[in-house]
Amino acid sequence: MEKTNFTKILLLTFLITSIFITSCDRNANEKSVESKQVDLSVLGKEINIQLREFERHLQNGDSIALGSMYMDDAKIMPSVVGRDNIVKNFGGMIRHDITGASFNTIGLWGNDQLLVEEGTGIWSLENGQVVEQGTYLVVWKKDNGNWKIFRDIWFPEKKE
Repeated sequence: MEKTNFTKILLLTFLITSIFITSCDRNANEKSVESKQVDLSVLGKEINIQLREFERHLQNGDSIALGSMYMDDAKIMPSVVGRDNIVKNFGGMIRHDITGASFNTIGLWGNDQLLVEEGTGIWSLENGQVVEQGTYLVVWKKDNGNWKIFRDIWFPEKKE
């Protein structure tokens, strides 16, 4: 009988010690994650550079360069899937003289590998006439050290 009680006490001691060690390790991991916080203002500057590059490629009528800003498996939601189709989509816009754009980030969330950007934008014709304005959400993803667009969705402003 004493052997059974000793075994129970030993097992209980082991269990309590394991819980304590696991709890301490979790706190260490949480502190490690906290210390890896990124400066979103720095990442925002990187995304701003990408936006200006996007605008420049559109102004130059370069649908291939625009497509290269997207991941291979990117999606312009809801229905343009894959880089090849994205290139075709921009080619159609350019053929319809939509070669102007201006984008402004109003919110940015994420980390140094994946960012969600909320912004406002304007699409315009070659002569400067505004075709559409609205808001957007873009998911940016790091690909070999470069920011690429993974998901993109546009919300046109309602016309009155």
